[in-house]
Amino acid sequence: MNQVEKPLKFLFINFELPQSKRVQFEKIIRTQTPQSSTHLSQTSLSRNELIIIIEKSSSQSVITACEKYIPDLYGLMISVEDNNSLRLNEQLSFSWSGITGSKSSFYSGFSLRFELIMSLVVYGLAHYNRASEINDCSNESNFDENAKLMVNHLKIAAGIFNFITSVELPRWMNLPEDRPIECRQGFSLAMYEICLSTALSITARKAVKQSTSPSIISKLHCEAWQKAEMAKQFLKDLEHSLYKKLPKTLKQIVSDIIIIEYAKTLMFMALNSKSQGKVSDALGYFHQVNFSKIKKPSNTKISTILNSIVNDVTLEQQSLSRENEVIYFEKKTDVNSLPEKPSPMPKSIVNMITFSPPLPSFMSIN
Repeated sequence: MNQVEKPLKFLFINFELPQSKRVQFEKIIRTQTPQSSTHLSQTSLSRNELIIIIEKSSSQSVITACEKYIPDLYGLMISVEDNNSLRLNEQLSFSWSGITGSKSSFYSGFSLRFELIMSLVVYGLAHYNRASEINDCSNESNFDENAKLMVNHLKIAAGIFNFITSVELPRWMNLPEDRPIECRQGFSLAMYEICLSTALSITARKAVKQSTSPSIISKLHCEAWQKAEMAKQFLKDLEHSLYKKLPKTLKQIVSDIIIIEYAKTLMFMALNSKSQGKVSDALGYFHQVNFSKIKKPSNTKISTILNSIVNDVTLEQQSLSRENEVIYFEKKTDVNSLPEKPSPMPKSIVNMITFSPPLPSFMSIN
């Protein structure tokens, strides 16, 4: 299986992080004690640092800034929500851009839940983007260590998106109709599946390096394929007008991942059959591989990765065909007569890392 040891790169979506406008909580919320004023000033500072870092710094810096701001934000939520004695100098509002619009186009919200969900979306996307950055600098010598890092970031991101959709979105009462697509359940559900699909693909690649049986590797790719299918369905379940606004790159890469992961599932099923001397079945599995629906992307990096993956599968397919022509002389098994259908592992070996909200930096303001 020399050919399938490459590429070392995986398909990632290049997400532009949502951006926001600055807020000064200490000027909006009236306080009666110096300590409360300090809490609000610190929350403003950590938030505004995050906003600047989103615009100018690396994904790892964004992760660190989120981990500084989110405990302050939880403290603010505990202190402000259901606080009838609280007095404001002006209405508290937040502005965030989304992935479906320009950086200069902002959605406004008057709920701290909106602020929390968008901050968590940034946190989750930053972990996903960090995995993508590690992917870009991976090679044969550092792959094992980088694979651990990538999978860990993706599992953390999956846990964050699961928390958004299962905990925070249901808590948001009276959702405004005009809100970023990131604040809709379908987006977080899709991101959860995309993160785990990519983590499974990386895990399968590591399994190849460790000479794991093709049968197990095929099941890892099968689960990655099924999760990508789920991601696509969650995105398509959004309102039609919203789905149309999604970046074309996002929709196309998810579709490409589906094709690639299904092809790799079939390839390793074929290699498993060949290892058992069942060449006819191997030819039957390879016969189902179809890359015709992959569209050539404009992004050079993505195009290179796609071409490399397609070439690897094609080379394995051609190698078996040549061997059959001179050695085995077998006819391919009809698709309906193949002994196995693609199936995942009975129990997934790649799961999200559950997100637990941090302890609030403070518990009250007055």
